[in-house]
Amino acid sequence: MKKIFLMAITLVILGMFSISLSGCNSDNKVDSSIISDGSNTSSKVSQESENLDKNSYAGLEDVFGDTKFITPNGKYMMMVFGANGCPYCEALKKDIKDTPSLKKYIQDNFTAYYINMSYSKIHDFKVGTPNDPKEIQVSTAQLSRMYDIRPTPTIVFSDTDGKTILEFPGYMPEKQFMAMLEFIATGEWKKAKDQRQINQLLQEYVMKKSNS
Repeated sequence: MKKIFLMAITLVILGMFSISLSGCNSDNKVDSSIISDGSNTSSKVSQESENLDKNSYAGLEDVFGDTKFITPNGKYMMMVFGANGCPYCEALKKDIKDTPSLKKYIQDNFTAYYINMSYSKIHDFKVGTPNDPKEIQVSTAQLSRMYDIRPTPTIVFSDTDGKTILEFPGYMPEKQFMAMLEFIATGEWKKAKDQRQINQLLQEYVMKKSNS
């Protein structure tokens, strides 16, 4: 069984931009009863949307920051795109809650955000270098389109300037997820010359950690 599972991990990493190990289909639709995609939205509806957004990661407020303002804050940035009714999103959050070492590793090494695509919220998105900052306001739907999010969860890792390192579509069990976090935080990804090699090195790193 272990060999079969590791083979599945290998396949998903090799094809991580077209398939996922475990993920929920997403059509990027939002809850029509709380749409707040424009500037004319009432403050009450906007506040309700923000509260619902925060309820998505209740109990993990010490891990995920308020998505009203998204920026790396001098760390690697991890954005988890999720949705209501996605069991794999819930499994990922449960893994973080139930594994203190995993939670602490994220807290120490990443600026993390949980972005629920079932709701719409306006995000102040700031990336770039001090000499070349880029700051825009985008809705949740626009942000998900920027990263071409398909299944949920999809995890986007960026460097300290907000430049995307890799996108992983789907859910990984706790041990493999920790290995992926270490791959980013320790700078192993920097050994790659291009995106294809990053995927290959990630595959090798996760396999190595899974067998240890």
